[in-house]
Amino acid sequence: MKDLTGIVQGGTGWRLIGIAVFLLLGPIPALAAQTTVHEAHYTDGGPDACLRCHAGDRMVVILETAHGDQTNRHAPFGPDQAGCEACHGPGSLHVSRARGGAGFPPLARFGRDGDPVPDQLASCLGCHAQAMGDHPAMEFNGSLHDTGRMTCSTCHTVHASGNLLTDRDTQIENCSRCHAEEIESHNRFEGRGILFDQLTCHDCHDVHQLMRRE
Repeated sequence: MKDLTGIVQGGTGWRLIGIAVFLLLGPIPALAAQTTVHEAHYTDGGPDACLRCHAGDRMVVILETAHGDQTNRHAPFGPDQAGCEACHGPGSLHVSRARGGAGFPPLARFGRDGDPVPDQLASCLGCHAQAMGDHPAMEFNGSLHDTGRMTCSTCHTVHASGNLLTDRDTQIENCSRCHAEEIESHNRFEGRGILFDQLTCHDCHDVHQLMRRE
């Protein structure tokens, strides 16, 4: 075997060995493939981009609600607002047709099976924690319903025509889901001139009243 001592000196030998390995094995692959991370942005089509697919009655009814008021600059569908994406997040990746069959990443979801409670609250309070026209800022953190399990959609239905909580029967039915026993045993204030059966829960109970300050 040829003596490589002279060649190795000064590092020359290692360079020659490296060249030989390269010729035999080819270039060494990268340890990890580089991936391009695409950031979602608001779609150019606005609500029309969403309603092309989500055109069922439950979705379209949003146009009959306060959130769908196209004349109110504070509403999600108002001038210069993002429509559906104002609540559900930027949807460019969701509607993209060029994702190679990778599917549609979910946007923000609300309700019992939706996103984590803090994320749902942040989406709603991003607007409702500040005054909007005639509507005062609404505080939730620190209220009786701030239990760590409840979200705004626990009580409020956004995709519904009208405000279900302003109707007395509907409001009491909604509150009864958690407070049936309290409602059934509630003092009726007989003999005090109070028309109890005409009252709503909210007439006396402010569900957003703060009980503690953060």
